[in-house]
Amino acid sequence: MPLQEKILGTALNEKLTLHSSLCRREAGAFQQAIKGGEEVVVACTQEKRLFAEVGANTEGATSPIKFVNIRETGGWSRDASKAMPKLAALLAAAHLPDPEPVPTVTYKSAGRLLVIGELEQAERAAAFVGDVLDVTVFTQGGAGAQERRYPVLSGRVDGLSGWLGAFELKWTRDNPIDLDLCTRCNACVAACPEQAIGLDYQVDMNKCKSHRACVKACDVAGAIDFSRDAQAFSEKFDLVLDLRDAPAFRQHAPPQGYFHQAKGADMLATVLKLRELVGEFEKPKFFVYKQKLCAHSRNETVGCNACIEVCSAEAITSEKSRQQIKVNPNLCVGCGACTTVCPTGALTYAYPRASEQGVKFKTLLSTYEKAGGKAPVLLLHSQERGRELVEELGRAA
Repeated sequence: MPLQEKILGTALNEKLTLHSSLCRREAGAFQQAIKGGEEVVVACTQEKRLFAEVGANTEGATSPIKFVNIRETGGWSRDASKAMPKLAALLAAAHLPDPEPVPTVTYKSAGRLLVIGELEQAERAAAFVGDVLDVTVFTQGGAGAQERRYPVLSGRVDGLSGWLGAFELKWTRDNPIDLDLCTRCNACVAACPEQAIGLDYQVDMNKCKSHRACVKACDVAGAIDFSRDAQAFSEKFDLVLDLRDAPAFRQHAPPQGYFHQAKGADMLATVLKLRELVGEFEKPKFFVYKQKLCAHSRNETVGCNACIEVCSAEAITSEKSRQQIKVNPNLCVGCGACTTVCPTGALTYAYPRASEQGVKFKTLLSTYEKAGGKAPVLLLHSQERGRELVEELGRAA
């Protein structure tokens, strides 16, 4: 990166000293800087872990450390020599104070994972995470392995709701074979004259002619009972991996902790995410709701439904009895769509605050111009996938 010290220093109103190997043989300069007590901004995220370790092991280090990526997002391309205004803007924005804290939403996950799908596929997926997560399989047909390594549920799914750490599955067990008792010895499969029992160890009642040879074959385990009435059950889970064709959640932004994996798709990325979702997690409470301003309901008459209709996470519902809306902070993904359609200002964006975003935009644009840049273009993108695409573009340039 052909950094131009004079341009960057002028734009930032600072005297700069450039280092070519600050994370290695020049680490002493970094250690000296973090002993001064003032905030230190490191313009490298690739070696963030190394800098953090060096900082933690430096005696007398008192400076808070922030990191900013100026290579992939600014200077690593064939246009790097013209990127000084952009680099200066990124560095200036990194020097801004952190936003004031806002209320947070906490998720707690003990790693209880529900995998829903065909038995063989579900057990194969479970094998990738079974050493880290407490897996339960809900079978939706298909053949299974002879060895039963995880608890297996079956029946008719009546509902799945919730979010990371608080999913609830409701189902009805309506088959004579209890998969939790079944040992998969295949005695019932061999004994059934109509071949009504497959390797998913469930009875196809359309084929069954009531010979009950399977009951005799399963006498020891006692997993088959045709007199058992259908029973409704519910159970709690922290995470859900849904391998069915149709997802349980059809909204654009499904709940945190829910993963829908299309058949045949690469499962590696999903598995890696699942393995990390054990513990306690926080996110900002993105919104502020002022009920007195809300036009949703007055005198038991529903008026405005704009926020309910626009919410991509289905996090907003109507509470007609209380003449107000209710926003579920656990489902809210912070897209801000509700704040743009609210006619009264009852719903406003709390994180990041508009005033703080305004200061950041102003800093970026003014520094860009001060460093000699012209006609800046500001790209707004999502935090995860958008950032990945921007970095991919930077590497390809």
